[in-house]
Amino acid sequence: MRLKARHKTEGFFCTGVSQGGFVRRLRFLLTIGAVFLATTGSGIPAQGGTDHTPDPKAPVVKDLRVGERYSGGIRVRSPFLGVSFLVPTDWRASLPAGTVVFLDSSLHPGLGFVHLLSDISRDDLLAKLSEPQAIEAGFVLHPVGSVREQGNQFHATYATEHDVAVTVAQLDRSRNSVVYQFVGRKSDENLYRRVVEELAASTEFMPPDQLLALRAWYERLSGMMLTPDVPDHGGERQTAPTIHLCSDGRFISIMKLAPVPGRTTESDGEDYHETGTWLIQQEREDARLVLTRGEGRSRIHGLRLEQDHLLLDDQQRESSPSDQCF
Repeated sequence: MRLKARHKTEGFFCTGVSQGGFVRRLRFLLTIGAVFLATTGSGIPAQGGTDHTPDPKAPVVKDLRVGERYSGGIRVRSPFLGVSFLVPTDWRASLPAGTVVFLDSSLHPGLGFVHLLSDISRDDLLAKLSEPQAIEAGFVLHPVGSVREQGNQFHATYATEHDVAVTVAQLDRSRNSVVYQFVGRKSDENLYRRVVEELAASTEFMPPDQLLALRAWYERLSGMMLTPDVPDHGGERQTAPTIHLCSDGRFISIMKLAPVPGRTTESDGEDYHETGTWLIQQEREDARLVLTRGEGRSRIHGLRLEQDHLLLDDQQRESSPSDQCF
């Protein structure tokens, strides 16, 4: 979402509160933003797909979702802008509301902001970075020198008598941009500069064609349930679950076990639930649905369209609005 300044000195910061109130408000938002998704497993794994145990050395990739928190070492991604970055060690990222990601730390001073901008030109981005950065009630950070441009990166510094803001922005060829900003005391400027440069170095933009395909999948699947198109085989157990893909990033997999002729068990006719989070991976023309359970294990399913029919692991699925995502 493109930011629009309401005043020529607002820049990227604008909260309508004093400096002290601003910091207290952010701390409050970061506290109430720690909403974790409940994940309860039935012990019955989802059928189909491929089990995946994550490499402990590889960064975990998660989509940015309102209300979630992400610890250092996690790669967070905006699927609609096709940009991702690594949360720095000792820092936590959160998206309490809106489109601004906050970064805070229990070990280091200062606060960080990540602004995700779409459809912005180089000139417009440069103009925003050249403005004083203001929080109302008199807290205005003024540019120190001019914006320095290096390839697709823009570096800028702002200051008051005691405070400083260090900024690095990156602009992709698809006109999407990510702006990293850290604000705090001047005595900690080197820390902020090191962190924004680390963030910038970790930034990855998706190629435009892959981004368009990824957006299309999210638009098609968010808030939907995928029901197996399985014929009735006269009482055989149903092994293909219905998968609900909630817009807030949760998945709910429900599998009903039908009675087996000649055998009665306590589980006959019961629904088995499995929950966790979901995201879509897009590489070239290949799309995959990744379902991650609470213990961190994932199941990867192939996704494709065939004559407008949705196929999951080459099996047709009916797609309709979910009756479980509330």
